Amino acid sequence: MREEQVLLAQDYALETARAEGLGQGLERGKVEGREERKLFAFLDIVRQGLLTSEVASQQLGMSVSEFEALL
Repeated sequence: MREEQVLLAQDYALETARAEGLGQGLERGKVEGREERKLFAFLDIVRQGLLTSEVASQQLGMSVSEFEALL
């Protein structure tokens, strides 16, 4: 009986950890997706000549050379 309880507790802990890990992975994916869309939007606006690379790179928190390498 005791061994059965231990196994059930281990299974529960594994399932809980797995669910938590999946949740964290999904959240991280959402954040990365938003950042990527933001980057592509700035790249598009700069390509259209509506914004300078300097302003866009500042808004994205990167250097001008890093930003321009992506153009």
